[in-house]
Amino acid sequence: MTARFAIVGSGPAGCYLADALARAMNGAVIDVFERLDEPFGLVRFGVAPDHEATRAIARVLRRPFDRGAASLHLGVEVGRDIGLNALRRNYDAVALATGAPLDRRLDVPGEELAEPSGRFIRWINGHPEAVPPARLTGARRAVVIGAGNVALDAVRLLAKHREIDCLNPLALERIDLLIRAGPEDVRFSPAELLEIGELTTAWPDLDIFGDATGEAAAVLADFAARTPGRGIPIRFHFRTQATAFLGAGRLEAVGTDRSVLPADLAVTCIGYEKAAIDGVWPTGPEPEPGLYAVGWAARGPTGTIPTNRAEARALAQRMIAGLEP
Repeated sequence: MTARFAIVGSGPAGCYLADALARAMNGAVIDVFERLDEPFGLVRFGVAPDHEATRAIARVLRRPFDRGAASLHLGVEVGRDIGLNALRRNYDAVALATGAPLDRRLDVPGEELAEPSGRFIRWINGHPEAVPPARLTGARRAVVIGAGNVALDAVRLLAKHREIDCLNPLALERIDLLIRAGPEDVRFSPAELLEIGELTTAWPDLDIFGDATGEAAAVLADFAARTPGRGIPIRFHFRTQATAFLGAGRLEAVGTDRSVLPADLAVTCIGYEKAAIDGVWPTGPEPEPGLYAVGWAARGPTGTIPTNRAEARALAQRMIAGLEP
């Protein structure tokens, strides 16, 4: 009898899993369900638009569909158009590859005045459900909150706003980056930091700090030793936490545990969270017998896009081994 597999979600994890299943079990029926009308999830809507090499991974993700090894069903939301239990009845195994679509919250007063990074990047990338920030035209000061690469993405895109059509109404004169950690504990990758140092429209503004070690700290130390540049200053605030977003109907300032920073736009980049799929919370590679999870849906929002490929191969073998004889 032909094995039948259903995968919910067409991001990198789901597409890598479809490819791994097809290669491991020739002739299997593999259906991938995507609630949007466009596939590839994080690669299409979550990667910064100026990271073209990463976005080009879409060419790899489409291979199982191009060669007819798997079928892609767009505009089908599990829990709305078809129930998860119905999938489980009609397929030998079902895998959730729905990522971590929810923005984590700071839970501080006035947070509704800020833009969470997931929503902000999806809007820049033209996500059909995204809405623009409340205030763009003429905004002069932006605050970004976070200590990881997504925060650097937001900073970099804001610094290049004149080159990005949807951000062109901005008139930024300063960007403040709030980092709860010290220079020794940031999660920035050296490569992403170096991109900040290579901007022609902005320059990294930070003070010389102590004896922090590590590759990222070495890049930051180089920034601190530079003379002031041209364009928009990007001020790094280490060991600083946002405590409130202030304003009457629109953002006017961001309160921190050190000072109050005037701001017309704030972007919070503090991570993502998983969501339930038709009442089921994906946890681990096999939440229930015959129900599997892969990528961020399984492990949470950690790891890079290539991490999904190895995990997908391992899960494909597990799913095949779990088929009834």
